[in-house]
Amino acid sequence: MPEEFDTMQVRTSFTPIRMMAAENQPVVMHVEVRNKSAINKNYSVTLKLPSELGFDAAFVMKEKRVRIANVEPNRAKDAVFTVFGKRRIQPGMYDMSVVVREHDERFDKSQKKEECKATLRVV
Repeated sequence: MPEEFDTMQVRTSFTPIRMMAAENQPVVMHVEVRNKSAINKNYSVTLKLPSELGFDAAFVMKEKRVRIANVEPNRAKDAVFTVFGKRRIQPGMYDMSVVVREHDERFDKSQKKEECKATLRVV
């Protein structure tokens, strides 16, 4: 279900749709940002993970930001993240924080910030 905001829409999805704890394989998370304004926009997407998940097999990074440049009106672009589970991750639901910021032309200043949650199911 997409999150609706004044000037943007944010939709999250996983491929595959759930993580298999026993297989120790990562999932790919897509964060789609749709520009609902009348002019081109720049966005950044920050994903914050719980301690059981990481962006690589070493689990050093728990937060990662991806820039999305020049999104045209009524168009969408994706930010893509690869998410790994710890070797002994337990089945359950794991919440992640998704922060989308609207920026000026050079990404120098943040003009608007919207926050939502995504939940990864581990079986």
